[in-house]
Amino acid sequence: MFGSSVHDLLVSKGYRLTEDAWQTDGRRTYLHDDNADRSFFREISRILRGVGWLPDNTVLRTFRNSGTGELIEIEPGGADTSGHFLHHLKSD
Repeated sequence: MFGSSVHDLLVSKGYRLTEDAWQTDGRRTYLHDDNADRSFFREISRILRGVGWLPDNTVLRTFRNSGTGELIEIEPGGADTSGHFLHHLKSD
């Protein structure tokens, strides 16, 4: 999955784009209303692996696309918030 295809996949799974700095900073940030608990993370992991994203073995809640070098990082919300953020980052 590349560029807007990742966006389309995330939107179809309930994510909302909150910041699009793809052209200037190589980053898009999405928000999801569900907490990134264990069951949610298992499901999003399954979905991402199905389209070529692999969990990073050294960075928690991070996926890499070996074809593009892009990253996806999942950031759980804080104690007083619900939901979580997902950051889609261009390769270095």
